[in-house]
Amino acid sequence: MAQLTPSGFYNLVLDNGLSRDFMFRVTGLKVGGVDIGASSQKELANVGLYARTAALPGRNIEDKPISYGGVEFHMGGRAIYEGAEGYPIEFYCDAGFKVRSDLEAASRNTFDNGPRPDAPTGRGFNVDPQGTITLQPMSKDGIFGSAIVLLGASIRNIGPIEYLIADGTGEVVTFTCTFAYQSYGVAEVPAG
Repeated sequence: MAQLTPSGFYNLVLDNGLSRDFMFRVTGLKVGGVDIGASSQKELANVGLYARTAALPGRNIEDKPISYGGVEFHMGGRAIYEGAEGYPIEFYCDAGFKVRSDLEAASRNTFDNGPRPDAPTGRGFNVDPQGTITLQPMSKDGIFGSAIVLLGASIRNIGPIEYLIADGTGEVVTFTCTFAYQSYGVAEVPAG
């Protein structure tokens, strides 16, 4: 195996680039039976337009020490998805509240204790095993490669939207929504 030299490293970086903090998109969000941001109106058809910040999650294989013949071996145990119980995505709030309304509907589909005019008895706990959050890192040329899909995703918290009615300066408002997921996998994205 050839050793990587400093010039080899720099050539590798020039050829492949390094990931930047803006080279990442949320390209799909389906929770509680709701396809968040989907619409027949072209300008509202992509939740990625409104996702301001998100993170690529981590994965840890638990260590299982086993002793045999006076020697300790370290075996792989279960996979732990750090932050799976509280995965935040910050959204820009669109003027028509489409994304926020979709998230509210997904939240009510996950758990609704009622009473409300449209749901007087509530619906109780409803986990959507088909819930997914699709994340896609981009190349330096803006091309998507493989997608990271958070599986078994469900909504946990919709944060408030802070308005400065008297002192507002016209800044775009944001809010954070927190999800939970069970695991994640890598999916190839078809070209085109």
